[in-house]
Amino acid sequence: MTHFRSRASLAVTFSVSLLGCTEESADLSPTVTAGTLSVFEGELFYQKIGDGQPVVVLHGGPGLDHTYLRPWFEPLTDTHQVVFYDQRGLGGSRARLNMSSISMSRYLTDLDRIRERVAQRERIIVLTHSWGAIPALLYALQVPNRVEALILVSPVEPGSRFSSLTSDRQAARRTPADQRALDSLRASPQFRARDRETINKMFFHVFRGTFANPDVADSLFAVNLQARTVKEGQEVARLLMAPLEGLDFWDELDQLEVPVLIVHGESDPIPVEMVEMLHETLPESELALLNNTGHFPFIENRVEFFGAVRQFLSGLNP
Repeated sequence: MTHFRSRASLAVTFSVSLLGCTEESADLSPTVTAGTLSVFEGELFYQKIGDGQPVVVLHGGPGLDHTYLRPWFEPLTDTHQVVFYDQRGLGGSRARLNMSSISMSRYLTDLDRIRERVAQRERIIVLTHSWGAIPALLYALQVPNRVEALILVSPVEPGSRFSSLTSDRQAARRTPADQRALDSLRASPQFRARDRETINKMFFHVFRGTFANPDVADSLFAVNLQARTVKEGQEVARLLMAPLEGLDFWDELDQLEVPVLIVHGESDPIPVEMVEMLHETLPESELALLNNTGHFPFIENRVEFFGAVRQFLSGLNP
């Protein structure tokens, strides 16, 4: 069952190099376009799928790439164009590994270039998972006139008020078998060498405990990060997060007057109390709480997840 809560009635030049051609099959498969976008000290890899109003997807991490989300969001391409991209230094996106290139400022500029050059709209809908909520909220605070709406899926906190509770809940949900697997993987020479299979296994066991039902993870969830993410993701996360230690912008969120949907599983290690506070703070937000659902609601509870998202999207101005 989904519980809905609402606070409001929601009513620089860069070159684009296409990597693949547009394809459209007779069975009405969505149009897929892939390409790269030149940015400061690097390039961003993106995919556009479907037609209609763009929904730009920000993956979690930091230090992951879009591949863990890509298989699950195809239902949205029935009505919208879904734009995936790898954040700089990850997946198919290149960047120099220094603090000038890997910074939140660059991440926000990159999102704006995706809006301008790939989505090609004045205003975009931004859909995020987990840590992706942080750059999305900061972007919307800086340039609200360029954001049609935000969809925050299992968002992390814009501060640290709930960090201890989140850590405790995540540790409590991790099974002894998953902990033993993680200890073994992290102690292996393959882990130190950033072996791709080993790193993907590690992330699987990290995330398995964030599902309400780990059996769902066993049957449906797979981690297949790209080679650059495996090799450089840890360093990208370090460079990005070091200057952000202590970041807290809770007190700014009541200024954000764009429609926001928060979708959260009641069994997510990120506390429901946090997303309830987020909902109460954001003036034009709705909160959809999903029963028996963890950190990956688009996998674990697809019907209610997409029902909530579609209902929200249908209420936006075209």
